[in-house]
Amino acid sequence: MTTLSPGRELRALRAAIGRSRDAVLAGAAIDLEGLDSEVARILADACAAPAEERPALVVEIEALLGELDALAAVLKRQQDTSLAPHAIDAYDAN
Repeated sequence: MTTLSPGRELRALRAAIGRSRDAVLAGAAIDLEGLDSEVARILADACAAPAEERPALVVEIEALLGELDALAAVLKRQQDTSLAPHAIDAYDAN
């Protein structure tokens, strides 16, 4: 089994989250099960990295946070859109 460096793992995770965001934008449902534990594992590896590697890892972590924020925004927009017809129906019922 090949172990990726924390930087490569962060980039791979960021790319996967970007693909998930794109899938949601295309109307697909996504499964986020295990994302939190994967992020925690990769961040723990980054924290254990040699001190000279950490500044570059901070940049990667900040980019990951940006990608997670973008995914969260798309999911929020999807949820708001899916709830809008229910809200309209509720007001029409009164």
